[in-house]
Amino acid sequence: MSWSDVLTRGAADPTLTFARRTWTQPGKFAWVAPPSMVVAPTGERYPLCATVYFKDFDGVAKPYYPSMNAMTEAHDWYVGVSGRPPE
Repeated sequence: MSWSDVLTRGAADPTLTFARRTWTQPGKFAWVAPPSMVVAPTGERYPLCATVYFKDFDGVAKPYYPSMNAMTEAHDWYVGVSGRPPE
């Protein structure tokens, strides 16, 4: 599947996780967190856009900024977690 497929499927179902076959360390995955709200120091609420997060093998979750290759050329994305690709 492509990066576009990941975004489309992840936005439609925020329970899905995604990984790439080229990720050799087990336990990595990305997911699309749905839009939410944030409260500014002024007390006003502002919408946050949907964000893609990445959980690395070390257990740290962070916003995911894929490489240009991952977004445009890679077609090895799958639903799941690295180290456990689907059959």
